[in-house]
Amino acid sequence: MFGLPYLGKYINSVVKEQPVADSVDWLNYYVTAVMLATFSVCISAKQYFGSPIQCWMPKEFSGGWEKYSENYCFINNIYRVPINDPIPQDLDEREDKLSYYRWVPIVLALQSMAFFLPNYLWSMLHKQTAVNPRSVVNEIRKCKALCGKEREVEVNALASYISDVIDVFNPRYRKELARSGWNATILYLFVKFLYLVNIVGQLLILDRFLGGTYLSWGFETIVDVAQGKTWQESEIFPRVILCDFTVRRLANLQRYTIQCVIMMNMINEKLYLFLYIWFLLVAVFTICNFFYYFFILCFPYFRTTFVHLNINKSSKDWQSTSSRDFRRFVHDYLRPDGVLLLQFVRQHVGGRVTYDLVNELLRIFKGKQGVSVESSPETPKGYRGNNYKKNISEHEPGTYKSTNYGPGGLYPNYPGAPNESSDLDYIDGGSTLPMSQSEERTPMRSIASHPQGSSPRSFPQEDTPRSFLSGVGPRLIDRNGRTPSAPVNEYSTLPPKTSV
Repeated sequence: MFGLPYLGKYINSVVKEQPVADSVDWLNYYVTAVMLATFSVCISAKQYFGSPIQCWMPKEFSGGWEKYSENYCFINNIYRVPINDPIPQDLDEREDKLSYYRWVPIVLALQSMAFFLPNYLWSMLHKQTAVNPRSVVNEIRKCKALCGKEREVEVNALASYISDVIDVFNPRYRKELARSGWNATILYLFVKFLYLVNIVGQLLILDRFLGGTYLSWGFETIVDVAQGKTWQESEIFPRVILCDFTVRRLANLQRYTIQCVIMMNMINEKLYLFLYIWFLLVAVFTICNFFYYFFILCFPYFRTTFVHLNINKSSKDWQSTSSRDFRRFVHDYLRPDGVLLLQFVRQHVGGRVTYDLVNELLRIFKGKQGVSVESSPETPKGYRGNNYKKNISEHEPGTYKSTNYGPGGLYPNYPGAPNESSDLDYIDGGSTLPMSQSEERTPMRSIASHPQGSSPRSFPQEDTPRSFLSGVGPRLIDRNGRTPSAPVNEYSTLPPKTSV
């Protein structure tokens, strides 16, 4: 483009539709920005390379004087006087009342940059968030062209990746913004707010730039056109103006007042009327879009409603999920960043793939939380069974994973102790050994330390797994005072310690 290396590639990379932006964002940073840049280039070509102004010269002016006068009047003092009014004699009343048109191309270019700036900020910063929506959306886009088993495999793989990313939203880290599940949401809402401030601010700046009557002029002009009235010349965009300049003739200074016509104001008038209507429409869309995202991301009820509308109601995972578990899935698992990610997926891929992705995420969530484990009334509260081994890393090493923390947990004969059919797990250093009824249980004696010369203290018989890890429950020793590496098949008594 323009013969400059890499310029065309750069422009295409920064102005194309982004995978992590919605249609209103695209309307702001792409459509409006490109439109303003195009207007700026066209008006610049006419203004700086054409004939923006033409003046009616006195008879004695030659061709050189005519060119000089037009250039002088274009860059210096001009003013408007109605055709039926006399020219004021007071020079102070002939101040430069109309100077904005010289800056129209530059102002349009600055406006274009202002519309593009929020998207540039979002493109640079969203990659630093924990979610990184761009990579997810780029991968999920590949699923649109797939079908059947291939799409299912791709969606499941992507759901596993998203689940791993969401795992950083651990409750213990929510005081840290980077792991709170809010950092991408806060950044995106801030960008939305910048779009809103930009469009409202541009309307107010244009009103000031065009003399303080732009907003009322636009409304009145639209009403006149709608009523079929003749388009009349306005004070904001006059076509015929007057210009004063002084010519030095020998030792005398001679003042001239000439009449000029600015053809560009005919174009500027139509251009700014179009921008008035366009900015109002973009402002309405941007305001509605900002509050839409604000509500679905910041209010739990609307987050739940959004995810509920994007899930397959006929799936078994959904039908077996209680309302309480579904709220936990939305608020504690997905968090606002996960909901924002699903919004991008639906925006760029569609509802079908979004349904599959949400259902797979729900299945993963239920598997991690042990929601699908069926418990009976006799099952202790908090019991997860063997299915809970997936979350074994959440517990500290050496923890006895049972909600029965009383003596019954150690002594089977104590009231409230778990029966032999209980599926108990012993944990040590992240390892888990399930107990099954088919495993042979070997009685062992637990010996506690005792004073010298006293007889050993005997404890009630305890059921022990065939392989028992050290560091869990009471200390087990054999008759030689050693911790057995294999089951001991008989009771033994350790003789009292003797002093050396």
